[in-house]
Amino acid sequence: MAQNVANVRQRRVARTLRDWRRSKGATQEEVAKPLHWSVPKLSRYERADTIAGPAEIIAIGTVLGVEEAERDGLVQLAVASLETGWWNTYAPDAVRGDFEDYLEVEEVATRLQIFEIHLVPGLLQTAEYYEAILREAVKGSHEELLNARRQLRQERQARLDAESPLGYHAIVHESALRLPIGGSEVMRNQLEHLLARNELPNVTLQLLPIDVGAYPGLGCAYHLVTSGPDDVQGVYLENLHDGLYMEDDAEIQVYTLAFERLTERALSPESSVQRIMELREHWS
Repeated sequence: MAQNVANVRQRRVARTLRDWRRSKGATQEEVAKPLHWSVPKLSRYERADTIAGPAEIIAIGTVLGVEEAERDGLVQLAVASLETGWWNTYAPDAVRGDFEDYLEVEEVATRLQIFEIHLVPGLLQTAEYYEAILREAVKGSHEELLNARRQLRQERQARLDAESPLGYHAIVHESALRLPIGGSEVMRNQLEHLLARNELPNVTLQLLPIDVGAYPGLGCAYHLVTSGPDDVQGVYLENLHDGLYMEDDAEIQVYTLAFERLTERALSPESSVQRIMELREHWS
């Protein structure tokens, strides 16, 4: 089943097939031979030059002795990768470039780990706070684009309240809660919303106080995306255009270690609540 450009989930299927083989210490020839495939054919599946479907995944998994549950999980991902995402109903200006890749992995993620410096994390923003950001970020844009961005944000935020909710661990620099986005009333309501969202069992919120000074990954905000019980699968960096989604193992390791160190430097979840309550009074 050939395709010109593999989407992010299809690339993940390909990497998993490769990782299965390497974890078993098998060469491509040792896997291809019992399947009566050529080595180039297997190589194309492992690079996502040709998209592996359920039959190919089951065949490779069987040869390598992969557990049935793990094999079936990858089959489900491959099938899901062929479906049109809900975000594709929006205008191209609302969803473009690497942001589309990020939405695709966010949709199937089980956990997000977020570090934000200047803004409240997107899935924890109030409508008024986001509106204040939106009006500046896309100044001069037509109302149709603004509406699309609003609806897109609401769709994404709903993951926190879903039947199988998204795990969400956000570390927020204190400066983000002192920046007057939208004015005092908007900020006070935003901080109250943060406290309310923090009560969800799937949400963990930590504040990085200003007096920490320099910190791991200074000046860089990012999202770590995890699906299933595995390690982090991707890193997303936001920018003014469409963001950057990275799947390179070395890059992922750098950001994962930085987040782990930030977790240690930030206030505990309990102390973070107290600090947010103090900052809320600042906006009274």
